[in-house]
Amino acid sequence: MTVRIQDIDDTTLGMKEWANSNYVFELNPSDGTKYTVQVTPALYGGLNVICNESSLWRWHGTGDIKFLCGNNNEYTKKALMKIMNYHDIRMIELATELIS
Repeated sequence: MTVRIQDIDDTTLGMKEWANSNYVFELNPSDGTKYTVQVTPALYGGLNVICNESSLWRWHGTGDIKFLCGNNNEYTKKALMKIMNYHDIRMIELATELIS
């Protein structure tokens, strides 16, 4: 299975907040569903993950994802696990660039 990802960068607004991320991705092979995911820090820990503006999840890292509200199905959960693993790797890479 492959994941095609397009990062949406907010630098057009004159600022870049690395903790907030937007992704558009499609899993292949799949049923053709395209996912739009918005990731922001959650007030009490973890990350809020909004998927297709129809479901809300909380991510606490490496496989720890909890459904909060909206549309809940196993395919969305599997897709979010893949994109959030990518997100964690991307944040580590960005942090490493900032330190060096």
